[in-house]
Amino acid sequence: MRTDVTLRGSKADQFERIQNHLEKRRGHDLSRTDVVGILMAEFERDLENDRGNSIGKVRG
Repeated sequence: MRTDVTLRGSKADQFERIQNHLEKRRGHDLSRTDVVGILMAEFERDLENDRGNSIGKVRG
């Protein structure tokens, strides 16, 4: 499966800022695919943390 995305204007600028930040943090260049993968992994991790926090609130 393949998904193509085109960013323009402020969203493209934001993506470039994020890419630059991640490259500085990791110390090497990243492809756009790498950047999207990192963002998706961080999003999934945040979802898991949210689920864990909501379970703790129900039990607590």
